[in-house]
Amino acid sequence: MASLKDIQRKIKSVKNTQKTTRAMKLVSSAKLKRTEELAKKSKVYAAKLTELLNEIAQKMVGANVTGLDMPYFNEVSNPKIVDIVFITADKGLCGGFNAQTIKRVNKLIREFKATDTTLRLRAIGRKGIDYYKFNDVALESQVIGLSSAPDYEKSSALISAIAQEYLERKTDKIIVVHNGYVNMITQEIKQDQLLP
Repeated sequence: MASLKDIQRKIKSVKNTQKTTRAMKLVSSAKLKRTEELAKKSKVYAAKLTELLNEIAQKMVGANVTGLDMPYFNEVSNPKIVDIVFITADKGLCGGFNAQTIKRVNKLIREFKATDTTLRLRAIGRKGIDYYKFNDVALESQVIGLSSAPDYEKSSALISAIAQEYLERKTDKIIVVHNGYVNMITQEIKQDQLLP
């Protein structure tokens, strides 16, 4: 049987752990609130920017401008090569976050295989890369570390490479699959056509 001193030591240890846990909870809730505010602000910004770019694109395509080459707006009627860029996390423990993205990419793979379209997968995030490597699916390109710590130079290099391949007609269509932020508990899977 434990002595009184051992019991008191155990009680003190539990109380110290409780204090530490409470402090960690306060810090993490402050970080969570700050991150949520940033996400809300960036969501509004992204929506307005998308709206503006769509408006410009519609006016440019609808405009009667002669001699102006607009390769980013030239739609291919029957695309033969499609790039799918998908974004997953670098780490696990995020519920269905990665599973939903992979599920949507697999659905796209099935749809495009039925039309004899060549698909090229471009993965951002370790979980997506690991999944497709495990299933022996070739990846055109892969980037690790961008989803956990966004970096302008890494992202712009990736986007520039994809855009250049589109201009060189190595791909006819580019689709991005990612999770859209709704709130801290809910994300919705999004599929956007990047080009054309």
